[in-house]
Amino acid sequence: MEFTIRPMKPSDIPEVFAIDKASAALYWPERSYHFEVEQNEASRPFVAVGSDGEILGFIVFWLIIDEAHLANFAVRESARLHGIGRALLLHGLKSCHDGGARVSFLEVRAGNAAARHLYDASGYHTESIRKQYYQDNHEDALLMNLDPEDYEKLMKEETK
Repeated sequence: MEFTIRPMKPSDIPEVFAIDKASAALYWPERSYHFEVEQNEASRPFVAVGSDGEILGFIVFWLIIDEAHLANFAVRESARLHGIGRALLLHGLKSCHDGGARVSFLEVRAGNAAARHLYDASGYHTESIRKQYYQDNHEDALLMNLDPEDYEKLMKEETK
């Protein structure tokens, strides 16, 4: 599956919102994406776009000084298992790294095996657990970190 990654634009938001709503029990309101794209200077929002122009996935990082916080991330169900998630993750991490990030943080549902596998394979490790974090089903959240050494290693591997 061919795709490119580019910054998210306001015109992408209806499709991004639809992907988020279809992917997450607790999805962001559509207005949150407008804030991320149009107002939040810390935001690094990107989309993966198929050769036909369809939005296949999105990622939103917040770059805060030297920290890249993964705020939201989803791939359209029909486009999963084609490397889009990994490409979005690496693109966002590279953008944040270029902006000065040296560590990264995220929260993920304990039961989201596919996401956990992607994060583990990218060098993140579980730092702690937030018990019953998610409001919809009281599932635990795993707090995962990408430490400076692993972040640098990932950036060097991806630029080869």
